Amino acid sequence: AMTLDADPDPGFRAELGRRINAFHGETVPHAAQRFGIALRDGQGRLLAGLSGVMSWDWLFVEAVWVDAALRGSGAGRRLMARAEAHARAAGCHSAWLDTFQAEGFYLALGYERFGLLEDYPAGQRRAFLRKRLA
Repeated sequence: AMTLDADPDPGFRAELGRRINAFHGETVPHAAQRFGIALRDGQGRLLAGLSGVMSWDWLFVEAVWVDAALRGSGAGRRLMARAEAHARAAGCHSAWLDTFQAEGFYLALGYERFGLLEDYPAGQRRAFLRKRLA
């Protein structure tokens, strides 16, 4: 029986991921390494952060956030440089990400657009960007 769950349990998504990875593993073995980079103040409060995953010799930058008080200070550039250096050291040759609010930031870091979705979200554009690391 087919069901639709408007609020699926996190275990459902995890099971799908395991099954997809097992399928890929039949032809292209899958190994993913997740990591996070945090910039905190003296009290341990998060000021900026990045989460990424490395697989198949690519870095995927999942999320980057910088507190409004630090934007324009270079914190985002430092996060990206650290993530790219980590990925290079792990053997990644390239990086990719998607964004709808910060395309100019990533273009200034040497990323290039390879795809675009119009009206995602409404009235905006979601850009898909990549950069050669090695």
